[in-house]
Amino acid sequence: MECRQITIDEIKEILEKGNINRAKSGIGTKGDSTYALEGYSHENQHIRVIVAPENEDLVVITCIDLNKEWPCNCG
Repeated sequence: MECRQITIDEIKEILEKGNINRAKSGIGTKGDSTYALEGYSHENQHIRVIVAPENEDLVVITCIDLNKEWPCNCG
């Protein structure tokens, strides 16, 4: 998240107001269902959040800025 300049508030915003991208949703690497939600944050950042249901909650797998590839030194 930090490398991609995406805040927790922006992720919550996309989870609440984003649209499901069915082409990017499907079965995850662990055999579970994953959902790609996309939208624009209040800062006009175009974000995709990948989530998987777990019990009564959602687990955020990753988030992506769809308009900019940010440099990352998280290795």
